[in-house]
Amino acid sequence: MGNLGYGAFPTHPGEVIKDEIESRGISQRQLADSIGLTYSVVNEILNGHRPLTAKTALMIEAALDIPADALMYLQTKYNMQTSRNDKSITKILGNIRKIAAVL
Repeated sequence: MGNLGYGAFPTHPGEVIKDEIESRGISQRQLADSIGLTYSVVNEILNGHRPLTAKTALMIEAALDIPADALMYLQTKYNMQTSRNDKSITKILGNIRKIAAVL
């Protein structure tokens, strides 16, 4: 089925948020305080070590006016692309396709 037009490297929504706050001169701590999360949670999201949830996307939308649905779309694309690149799931999917081909 190919890569469905995804680039070589998935983009975590945290990268977009991080770029936006840097361009606005907002610190991660200021963002965390404004949306009621701890600095460590915000830092993990911005550095792609924690997934963005719908609840957090809505809080970021309220703080930065970045559409929550666009952020969640990025998270979904990121999840799908990283899963497609996971060797363990690739093997499982290959086995499922073999079984499905004879059904």
